[in-house]
Amino acid sequence: MKMRRVFLALLVAIAMGTAVPATAQVPTIQQAISAYLSALPADFNGIAAPALKARLDAGEKIFLLDVREATEYANGYIAGAVNIPIRTLVANLDKLPPRDAPIVTYCGVGTRGAYATMALVMLGYTNVKNLALGLNGWTAQGFPTVK
Repeated sequence: MKMRRVFLALLVAIAMGTAVPATAQVPTIQQAISAYLSALPADFNGIAAPALKARLDAGEKIFLLDVREATEYANGYIAGAVNIPIRTLVANLDKLPPRDAPIVTYCGVGTRGAYATMALVMLGYTNVKNLALGLNGWTAQGFPTVK
């Protein structure tokens, strides 16, 4: 009976010891998300196709980050864009400009671009926008692409 109690106490201690790290991380993650969401600018880090086109036409140096898959990129992209598929973004941060340089992310319709923008902002990039409606929004305006 005594051995059973010792075993039970040891089992409870192990269970409590392994549960602490998981619960300790929850407030940290929640704090990071809260800080990100509360700091969103009025434009929600977005840029419309006509505004981007005007800035590019004015000669502004903007790093265009196409986060679509390579096969999508091969079918057409905005001139000057660099293709880094979203799933490989963190592994390719060395291909990005300095953290304060203007970056515009885009994908097909805006979803992956928004994810990439969020990730880059959380990684400390301070001048990142997502192209609203992605490449579809760009081409709907009649703006050119390269194949």
